[in-house]
Amino acid sequence: MQEPILPYNYKQEIYNRLNSVESILPELKRILLELQEENLEIQYKSSDVDIVTKADFYSEQTILHFLQSKFPQDQILSEESGIQEAIIKNLSSINTKESKYTWCIDPLDGTVNYAHKLPLFSISFGILYENFPIGGLVFIPAFNDIYRAVYNDGAYKNHKPIRISNHKNLKQSLIVTGFPYNKIQIIDLLTNTIKKVLSNTRGLRRTGSAALDLCWVAEGRFDGHYEWNLSPWDTCAGTVIVKEAGGVITNEKKQEYTPGDSLLIASNPYIHQSLVNLILD
Repeated sequence: MQEPILPYNYKQEIYNRLNSVESILPELKRILLELQEENLEIQYKSSDVDIVTKADFYSEQTILHFLQSKFPQDQILSEESGIQEAIIKNLSSINTKESKYTWCIDPLDGTVNYAHKLPLFSISFGILYENFPIGGLVFIPAFNDIYRAVYNDGAYKNHKPIRISNHKNLKQSLIVTGFPYNKIQIIDLLTNTIKKVLSNTRGLRRTGSAALDLCWVAEGRFDGHYEWNLSPWDTCAGTVIVKEAGGVITNEKKQEYTPGDSLLIASNPYIHQSLVNLILD
C-alpha cells in the first residue's frame, strides 16, 4: 500500500477529529448498554448468523449525525448505511471545500456477542486519507477502554502509550482469530488452519470482534491475529493502532495489508514471518 503525499497538518487534522469523537463516546456507551437489556429487534442479512439489531442502527445514526454536523466536508463509509457523501456537496451555502478524509465506521463490531449479552463488542472509527488508513479510534463500552492512534505518532490506550508483545517464538505465542459469515463455504480452510495454529502456538482464542482483537494485539495481550473476509470498517482503525504500536500486517499475497483484502495476518514483528508461513504455505 503506497503512502499518499500527506498534507503538512494531517496530524492536527486527525487529532482534531479523534478528540471530537471522544466527546460522544459516553452517549454511545449509554445507548448500547441500555438497549442491550431490551428487545433488540434482530434482523438477518446474509445468513442466520449475520445479524443486525436496532442498537446497530441507533449507534450508527448517532455517529452519522455527529460527524456530518462536525465535519460536513468529510465522506463517511459505514457498515449499515454504506457510503455517505460529504454534506457540503448538497449545501451550496457552506463555503467549504470537500476534504480528502473518509471516515470508516463500524457502529457495533461484535453484534452476535452483543445480542447474547457478552461484553466483547466495540465501536470502530477509522480515518482514511485518499484510501490510506491514517487514524483510528476503537471504543470498548463495557470496559470503558479507548484505543487510538495517528499515523507516525504512536498508539495509545486511555491516553497511555501501548506496545506490541515481544514474544519471539511462535510456540510461546497466543493467537486470536475470527470466523467470517460465510464460514460454511470455507470450513475446510478454517479447520485446517486451526489445526496448524493449535499445533504450533501456545493457544488460539476467538473474541468475536475483529476491532477488539487488533487492539489487544496492539497492547500485547495477543501476539497475533488472523482472519478471512473482514470488511474495511472492521479493520481500518485497528490496523493503524497495530502498526503504530509496532506491529506488522500482511494479506493473502504476503504483501502489506490494505483494508478490504481477503486475509489479514497481524502480529509482532518477531513471529510475523513464521505466522504468515504457517497460515499460507
